[in-house]
Amino acid sequence: MPMQFKTAKMSDLQTPTTRIFFGDRLKEVQQIQNSIAKHGLLNPIRVMQRGKKLIVVDGKKRLAALRRMRFIGCLPHSLVNVPYVMVTQNNSAVQHMSLLSNKEKFEDVLSLCKKGYSLMEIASTLYVSKQCVKDILSVSRLSRQLQQAYFGGNISIDQARVFATLPNKNTQDMLFVALGSFANAPDILRAIRNGETVIDMGDENVIILPSRPIEKPLPLAA
Repeated sequence: MPMQFKTAKMSDLQTPTTRIFFGDRLKEVQQIQNSIAKHGLLNPIRVMQRGKKLIVVDGKKRLAALRRMRFIGCLPHSLVNVPYVMVTQNNSAVQHMSLLSNKEKFEDVLSLCKKGYSLMEIASTLYVSKQCVKDILSVSRLSRQLQQAYFGGNISIDQARVFATLPNKNTQDMLFVALGSFANAPDILRAIRNGETVIDMGDENVIILPSRPIEKPLPLAA
């Protein structure tokens, strides 16, 4: 049976949170743009009705690609009105991932993981990407302080994912204190890679935080 869909103005489609795409995610959006330009929109946006609003629950990157195409003036006329499929309100998985708090999202993903679901199965169940599942699971590797910062909305999932690359949780906390909650993901990565984050001990001494163990041994002096 062919999929039934409706269309709506792009301005009628809303995402639960505002996200700035950069780095690898921006490249993904650009790849989607290229695919749409060549083949059209192969999969309609999935939305959920909340009052008069159409909340996007699957297809945020596709919508971002369409908006970029409209901005630069290359949006196909056939996509001025965007195809969408309505997801029913009784789909609790979709409700969770689009409307619940960071902590609730984390608990849902972790619960499925503990039940033995694979990353792909979790992504399919919750209507999110596999990368989104990986990002949320990375929160389990954070210190308690950083988990609370993420759950409280003080740091983003991008920041959380990057902090989680540090295996030592005490170092995570010290880095968070040194950089503050407003440091973006690239800045945090840069500090980790350089290993130059300095903590002033107040007695003319400092502690330099190593980013991670040296992977290759240094050559011995002759």
